[in-house]
Amino acid sequence: MSPKTFVVLSILTIAALGAAVLAPDRNQGYQPAAGTGERVFPKLIDRANDVTTVVIEHAKGRITLVKGEGGWTMKERDGYAARQVRVQRTILGLAQLRLWEPKTRIKKKFAKLELQDLGAEGAQSRKVQLLDAGGAVLADLIVGRRRQSLPGTTTGGVYVRKPDSDQTWLAAGITDITKDRENWLERNIVNIESFRVKNITIRHPDGETVSISKPTPKAKDFNLDDIPPGKKLILQTEPNSVGQALSKFQLDDVRKDQTPFVAAAIVTADFSTFDGLSINTMIAKQDGAYWLKIKASGTAGEATKKANAITARTKGWAYKISDYAASNLTKRFKDLVEDAKTGS
Repeated sequence: MSPKTFVVLSILTIAALGAAVLAPDRNQGYQPAAGTGERVFPKLIDRANDVTTVVIEHAKGRITLVKGEGGWTMKERDGYAARQVRVQRTILGLAQLRLWEPKTRIKKKFAKLELQDLGAEGAQSRKVQLLDAGGAVLADLIVGRRRQSLPGTTTGGVYVRKPDSDQTWLAAGITDITKDRENWLERNIVNIESFRVKNITIRHPDGETVSISKPTPKAKDFNLDDIPPGKKLILQTEPNSVGQALSKFQLDDVRKDQTPFVAAAIVTADFSTFDGLSINTMIAKQDGAYWLKIKASGTAGEATKKANAITARTKGWAYKISDYAASNLTKRFKDLVEDAKTGS
């Protein structure tokens, strides 16, 4: 997203949230606590475009998001692409966050609001910092438990505390500072819709080969080729799970491709599409998890462009994928067929 687009998004967000996040209604004559209704970081909205680093710390680790020429990336994952919109919304959410109601200053009660110091036993809090290119801190906040609804707003709220203060607050606004690293990464690897897939060939290291195909893009189901004698499909739709395997295909984690797969453990799956795209996946189980590497090529024209885009995004990376995703790319005959009964 260009700086100009980001500014426009900022203005639209201000307009939307400004109408939704207001100081709480009070009875006539009541004097709210000092600061109520003010932005947590009054100057941040004018410096949103200056944020180049977002640091999220929690009891078990750290997430560092860095803005470069190509967009936001994650330092702890060797500079792999982060979810651009999520990072930008986080910055804008912090810029729009408003103090709603002061809460406890008693430290032993911080745990209930998930606002303990990070070093405290069992701490569930998250600390977020926004920094500019020179390393100056533009925002520094401990973020706690969400409050889904807040009377007088459409945004709900969140409990917060500044690191140099014991004063906790319920703040009004939207901010989602998750400690789950995968939710900050750009999770989409490829998206090959099943109607585009012509055939898939799965090869196991012991020599077993499973081939699945479809005659036309409009065909409803995939076919299992070369069904062994005396066997039949468990379900007619069983091969479809393989044909759909690369549709909205997502990672669970990612790392630089620096650890070779053991040849005796690699399962490959080759996908060919009706529009001339070829995708090769290699899967191996390492340290109890499935890891995948991917290659793409195209016959000509648009298929080559698509292959080049996939290669630019995936070359040099190994992806951790879910057991379910791996199961669809490593099918054996025993997973797809059963004994055919006489007369069936």
